[in-house]
Amino acid sequence: MVAAFLQDDLAKELQRILKSFRLKDPQNNPSEIHIFKQNLPIPKPLEQENFPIEALENGLIEEITEDDPYPYIIVRIEDGEIKDEASAQIVSTQLIIGIYDDAYEKQGHKDVLNIIADIYERFAKNAVLSSRYTIQYPILWALQGEESYPYYYGGMQLNWEVAAIRREDKYA
Repeated sequence: MVAAFLQDDLAKELQRILKSFRLKDPQNNPSEIHIFKQNLPIPKPLEQENFPIEALENGLIEEITEDDPYPYIIVRIEDGEIKDEASAQIVSTQLIIGIYDDAYEKQGHKDVLNIIADIYERFAKNAVLSSRYTIQYPILWALQGEESYPYYYGGMQLNWEVAAIRREDKYA
């Protein structure tokens, strides 16, 4: 499916664009931005101490899992449209940005805006991705509506023109 290839290529390009971007993770360590496709991964359980299995099963203690994946971007395929048999396919993608910033100044939204600006700058300068997909306007972006300190969120909607598959007619 062409949309799956677009998702893979966009994830790789975001990794390249943001490779020097370092933000704090919830353990206050500098971290690269993690790129995920479609959804966040399910946290894997870490080696549990010698807790009785019954305590875990009955909810008396919580399972210890790996750390939260912040900072991250989720590359999500939203939908697609093919208007008619002569039109190219338009695939809509969402980028969901999540960062962690526990500073008292509460300025994490600025990091989200800087990520959005870097992504926009890349595609404003060169609208083609992987020699196969062309970005379409408008490019939409938004910040979260409600406060969720120390976590900050934003998103972008990017629409892509993807080459159309043409009807084959051996007599044409």
